[in-house]
Order: sequence, then structure tokens, then C-alpha cells
Amino acid sequence: MDPQYLTFGIGLICAGLLVLVAEAFVISMGLLTAIATGLIIIGVIFCFKYGFWAGMATMLVLSLVLPVLLVWALALFRKNMVKARPAEEGVDLPEVTRLAVLLGKIGTAMTDLSPAGLVNFEGQRVDVISQGLLLKRGSWVKCILVEGSRVVVIPADPVDAAKPMEIEPNFEF
Repeated sequence: MDPQYLTFGIGLICAGLLVLVAEAFVISMGLLTAIATGLIIIGVIFCFKYGFWAGMATMLVLSLVLPVLLVWALALFRKNMVKARPAEEGVDLPEVTRLAVLLGKIGTAMTDLSPAGLVNFEGQRVDVISQGLLLKRGSWVKCILVEGSRVVVIPADPVDAAKPMEIEPNFEF
């Protein structure tokens, strides 16, 4: 019964547990887990070389510590994965949803529409396409179609802003 076996065995087990925790922070595709498992097994073997009851006590402690450590490391891993995602805090509605409210609105062309350009809809600058017409800067336009991020406008009178627009749903895909 050489006490160095026990000291070395416990040291290897502690090193294996630390490497196992490191797996939660470093993505090694299982390499660190394999190293940790090897260190823990060799540590247990050294504890059994010291004595049967020392080895059994080591196994008992490991059976209590290992599951707790694995659950804690998994929680850390999940927390780190959530932090690694792009922040979604300042994100507004998707572009498509924001543009869908423009349907039927009247705006003014900020640039010449030949046929694409910028239109100001109630303070919101939007890239639009005119329906095959060339329109001058400052022209009044009406949004008639929104498909994804594509906004189609036609010439309009400022008096049209007071009238509600009747739109037939376009369900073509």
C-alpha cells in the first residue's frame, strides 16, 4: 500500500473532471471527453492499486459527483450556445411585415422612379418599383402591391389619400 498510488489516482481523477468541464466551453467533438474518461479510469485503477476499499470509496464518490458535474456542464454548454446566437433584442418586425402595412398608402417619390427608386411613406423611406412608368422626383404615388420585399407603386393624386383603397387579396404563389 503505497500512498503515492492513492495521491496519483485522485490527482488523475480531478484532472479528468476538469477536462470534462472544459468540454462545456471548448467544442472538441468528443476528444476532451475521451481524454477525461481515460484519466478518470486510470485514476480509479491507481486507487484500486492502493487498496480495494479505497477503490470502492473512489467509485462511490465518482457515482455521486459525476452525474452532478455532467448536468452542470450541460447547463453551461446550453447557456454558452444561447449566448453565441445573434442578439434578437433590438430586432423589429420582419421587413415583409413592416412593408405589408404600406398597401394602399400614398407617398412622395424621393428620387426619380425609373422604374425603381425611393419613396417616402409617412416618414419611412422605402425602395419601390413603379408599374413600368417613369415618375419624377416629388410625384405622388400609391402602393398597390407588396410581395415579400418588393413594393409596387403607381402614380396617384394627393386626394386619393383620403379614400380607402379596396384591394383584392393576391394569393398567387
